[in-house]
Amino acid sequence: MKNKLFLVVCILFFAMTSCEKDFLDTVPENTISNLQLAENPAALQAIINGVYANLRTYSIGGNTGHIDYGHMATKAHLDMMGQDITMSVFHWTGFYYNYDARVQTSSRTRILWNTYYKQVAEVNSVITAVDPATTDPTAKALLGQALALRGLFTHVLARIYSHTYIGHESDLSIPLPNGENFDGKPRATVGEAYAQMAADLEAAVTLLDGYTRSTKQEVNQAVAQGFLAAVYLEMGNWSGAAAMANAARAGYAPMSAAEWMSGFSDIGNAEWMWGADIDGESSTVFASFFSHFDNTNNGYAGVLGVYKNIDANLYSMISDSDIRKGAFVDPVNGNETYPALPAYANIKFRDPSFFEGDYVYMRAAEMYLIEAEALARLGDGSAAQVLFDLVSTRDAGYTLSTATGDDLVEEVYLHRRIELWGEGTGWFDLKRLKKPLVRDYEGSNHASFGFYNYDAESNDFRFQLPEDEINANEAISAADQNPN
Repeated sequence: MKNKLFLVVCILFFAMTSCEKDFLDTVPENTISNLQLAENPAALQAIINGVYANLRTYSIGGNTGHIDYGHMATKAHLDMMGQDITMSVFHWTGFYYNYDARVQTSSRTRILWNTYYKQVAEVNSVITAVDPATTDPTAKALLGQALALRGLFTHVLARIYSHTYIGHESDLSIPLPNGENFDGKPRATVGEAYAQMAADLEAAVTLLDGYTRSTKQEVNQAVAQGFLAAVYLEMGNWSGAAAMANAARAGYAPMSAAEWMSGFSDIGNAEWMWGADIDGESSTVFASFFSHFDNTNNGYAGVLGVYKNIDANLYSMISDSDIRKGAFVDPVNGNETYPALPAYANIKFRDPSFFEGDYVYMRAAEMYLIEAEALARLGDGSAAQVLFDLVSTRDAGYTLSTATGDDLVEEVYLHRRIELWGEGTGWFDLKRLKKPLVRDYEGSNHASFGFYNYDAESNDFRFQLPEDEINANEAISAADQNPN
């Protein structure tokens, strides 16, 4: 056993000290012409399948470190920049936790940039190859998936490199490659970026009508509706957000309390809408979500004690009758199953295999919460019922809320923090709701290297564009860079 542990530690040490790859360009990797692609549906399908695979691939962002493993890495690392997750030891995700990742010279901002712009390049090759007026069901499904994915990738990038939409429509956001080429594009405005992503997703929802996917790893109409609901919510299109979220969750019921406590590692969960099915072939082992977030497994968290824990303040706000409180180690009584884990350690994410736990990208619960918030902002009396339909399945003591207006919005936000803990929404919500980062408070359990506060809409809430992009792109000058 000691020899096995020594080997694991040696592997991790080697990964941490290995060299990083140079900055990657984002030119599409296929060299087939649009005409050839348009005449070969199998080639288009292969590109889309490749994008799905890339979202769970090691080093897709051009870095050999164990923080570069695709879409789930982005969700995990950006969550570390919020206030609801603490880490016990400075390690891979520490540069996100202490905000050093956001500066232009950091390899972390390059990983995020490369991960999504490489995929934008790939889906653009499909978008430009398919006639938007096609009536062929296969072509429509491929175009719909490509547009939905571009809408998602654009939204992720815009939220990383810009402030939120409302009040910042004229601010600089991200370049918007048009699909024809990736020659230097200037930074579009936030308004322009959101206009494109909304148009892409609206078209995708229509194109994917009637499409039946083969696995949950693919985007179907419900997933595209979920993407669009999140975009509408950020844009303040409350009626659109409520309608899309409601449509997206149709056919998905909230998981049971027992399912919620089962470890979040099985894509077969009936509430999961979109994710990655990880097996021995696709596993990225130590460079994986469960390596970093499963405090009970043999990865960084479990073996090296780089625990990911819940913020003490948030934990105190969870009702004792709420099953979700049991997803974290009680600071007073500990946990009988995992007695060695420290106070507040998460046991929400548990992978009993050797790093073959599946990734959840989207769940129906998020759609309930988007719908409830949007309805509350509209003053619609059904908002409380939508929230109750979700939370009552987790908390037997929860009663129908009597709050209205901003108070109800805040109640929904609390349940977003609890329900979606560790699923990639925490930091984005701080930005969207224009809330401050609060880690330095009496009784805080945040680590000293991340023990500070930021005002709402601080410049620290925007990543700087990678230095290599500034140097290589003649359409973006140093004056266009986000403040340090």
